Amino acid sequence: MARHLRRRRLEAPSEQSDLTRLLAAEARLEQMLQSARDEAARLVTEAQAAARARDDTLGGELEQAGRRLETEIVAERERRVREIEEAGLREVERLEHVAPEQIAELARYVVDRVIEGGS
Repeated sequence: MARHLRRRRLEAPSEQSDLTRLLAAEARLEQMLQSARDEAARLVTEAQAAARARDDTLGGELEQAGRRLETEIVAERERRVREIEEAGLREVERLEHVAPEQIAELARYVVDRVIEGGS
């Protein structure tokens, strides 16, 4: 039995040393885990800030593109209106040079066609 007690005393410091190393390793792992969590939280915060900045940038670009498109649409509409007005004025000019006799003849023709078509 004395031999057994002596053996326990010899093992006790080794077991104490193993337990100390185990606790120290656990503490280091806990610190590493906390550092990893902190780093992950920092990265998430940075990513969210970058995403918000990108959203703001894209929103501004989209708004600017919308204003450009609206300007282009207004300019195109004004251009088409001018083209139609110019074509109308050219047609009026062309018709102003038609002789009154020709207009009367065309009017008689139309009236005759209407009367013939109705009977």
